[in-house]
Amino acid sequence: MKSKLLPILLIVLIVLNGVLIFMLFKKPHEKGSQNRNQRNFLTEQLQFSVVQKEQFNTLEQPHKENMNAFDAQIKRNKNFLFRSFSEKNFNSDSITSTIGRIVAKKESEVFHFFQKVRNLCNEEQLKSFDDIIMKALHNGKRRPPMDERTQSPMKRNHPPRDG
Repeated sequence: MKSKLLPILLIVLIVLNGVLIFMLFKKPHEKGSQNRNQRNFLTEQLQFSVVQKEQFNTLEQPHKENMNAFDAQIKRNKNFLFRSFSEKNFNSDSITSTIGRIVAKKESEVFHFFQKVRNLCNEEQLKSFDDIIMKALHNGKRRPPMDERTQSPMKRNHPPRDG
């Protein structure tokens, strides 16, 4: 009886570990709420009316589709570029130029999207909008606050390196 129970228990534990690892890496329960929070951030900060939120949502959907298309194009070209290490006489200039053009189009799409969103704002909201955009522009992607484990070596009270 014990010899039959042990393999069954082992299989159950392996399956449970697999599920937990999947949940740890994919975090499906957090992904939807994170996207909603990012989407609602601007409309909440600007205190958009119901009408403005509807107009924003109308602008946002094609913008998202365009951004996803640009990301897919960039990824495809980067994959092609980095698979070419073994090819002799491969000229990376044309593919990197293509990637650069796609990135430029992507930046232009972002600018035009926010220009359209800015046009939705009333006079009171314009100053807040401009402040939010400038903070985002200068801060780049937000990073988690640094603690002792993630601080750079210069901030850890280590002696300076020679050289």
